[in-house]
Amino acid sequence: MATGLATIYEALHQDPQIYELVEELHQTEAKEFWHRAIAVLQQLSMQTKLKGFSIAHHPYIFANATFHQNDLQTWVFTTSKSSLFPTGTLPLGDTQVVTIPKSDPLNQEWLCILVTDVFSALVVSSNTSHSCIWSLHPLAIQTAIAVLLPRIRRAEQQSLWQFKLQQFPPILPPYQIMARFGTILMAQSSIHQELPIPEIQEVDIIKAITHEVRTPLTTIRMLVRSLKRRKDISVEVKNRLDRVDAECTEQIERFNLIFEAAQLDNYPIVLEATQIEQILSDGFMRWQDHAGRRQISLEMILPTEIPAILSNALLLSQVLNGLVDRLIRSFPPDSHIQLILTSAGEYLKLQFQSQVMQQGGSDLPLLKAVGQWLMLQPETGTLSLSLPTTKTLLKALGGKLTVRMHSSAAAYDGEILTIFLPFK
Repeated sequence: MATGLATIYEALHQDPQIYELVEELHQTEAKEFWHRAIAVLQQLSMQTKLKGFSIAHHPYIFANATFHQNDLQTWVFTTSKSSLFPTGTLPLGDTQVVTIPKSDPLNQEWLCILVTDVFSALVVSSNTSHSCIWSLHPLAIQTAIAVLLPRIRRAEQQSLWQFKLQQFPPILPPYQIMARFGTILMAQSSIHQELPIPEIQEVDIIKAITHEVRTPLTTIRMLVRSLKRRKDISVEVKNRLDRVDAECTEQIERFNLIFEAAQLDNYPIVLEATQIEQILSDGFMRWQDHAGRRQISLEMILPTEIPAILSNALLLSQVLNGLVDRLIRSFPPDSHIQLILTSAGEYLKLQFQSQVMQQGGSDLPLLKAVGQWLMLQPETGTLSLSLPTTKTLLKALGGKLTVRMHSSAAAYDGEILTIFLPFK
């Protein structure tokens, strides 16, 4: 068992036999899975009286109610103590804080380890590899715990740590826990399943927000276009008006797509013969211009002949605009996105391959889940549809969406989005 490695992620990858005991998800799916897995563990913990201990990078990754269990001790590995524990708001009395330096590579990982008398679980999200690893196997959990041991400097904490490990060694979960864990995970809408239409309250909120955003933007764009028709404006002013027009159009189309997703349960989508070459030709110049403003190169490779597909031209165009926009905003400058169109049996295969040219991940934008419908980029405040919702839209269009990593690519470099659309 490796103990000299810098991070839990490295330790779990060091031994091929240990890595066989974990599951790993990359990039966008990893971000979404981290929050979903924590929600599942929280719900499972609240259903069962637990004895043991938990390990985390922050004391409040679970709701406080989860830790109102007197027999569940909390260990927090953090660079700071006072800012995490405001007076009178400790998650529970029995909390151990292990202070680590800011230079410690462990700071690049979000970690949650539960070791109890009923079951043990590990969820680790790595900011450097942009992936999320989880496991219920005791060997994987022991490997992760071994990485943390050298960081405990105080003698009394070392003794307590060893006592807890002897008292609660990681164990294989019983069948009942595995079944309950799987049931709750499926209830949380696994990212590998199609997303069901949420309850009406959430749909109403989304419709209201999209209406409130689209209406003023449409008015602004109309006024801008009327100004652009005047002959007494300078070239500099016209260029700026063009930029405002483009930004308004991008936002309007983004919220149009969100609105269409919220409307899925109201009416069936009419599928008809669609020329995707026209959709791609109309969209590519705009996508290229959008990518260029973020210093990202965009390439499209098309076959000489493209048969018609069975789809809905307007909605498919909006979905493709949303996916390209999401890709462009998810990568740092100097990245390259390649769009390749080929045939795959009875389907037309539209594949987006991305490559990050810069070394190091310090400038990679982050996406955070906002409910089950939307993703938010905190740096810009940009909203986009979550991948499960996009999958549901494409299913309504007769197609499907897959996301995977290129086998020869680096950890962040090489996300592949593939859309399959049926031929007419």
